Amino acid sequence: MLSLVDCIAFSGLTPDQLEAVACAKHVPVIIAAEWAETELDKPHGAEAVEGMLALEVKVAEDHHLPCAASWIKALAEFHMTHPELA
Repeated sequence: MLSLVDCIAFSGLTPDQLEAVACAKHVPVIIAAEWAETELDKPHGAEAVEGMLALEVKVAEDHHLPCAASWIKALAEFHMTHPELA
């Protein structure tokens, strides 16, 4: 049986990135991990994930949420691991 830690590792995203995706999709982190793993296998999947992360960063900043700083960092890390998006 896979644990949440295993699913996060297979997803291709960091825990903070998955938290932002889960918030955007209104699903638990484990479902976000499954979505991310599938999405990142698609030709333009990284662009979809980037868009979702960027949108969640904006929402968090606009609402002065405490997660904003960690999600900004998560988006920057995503850009570092996906330089084709720059």
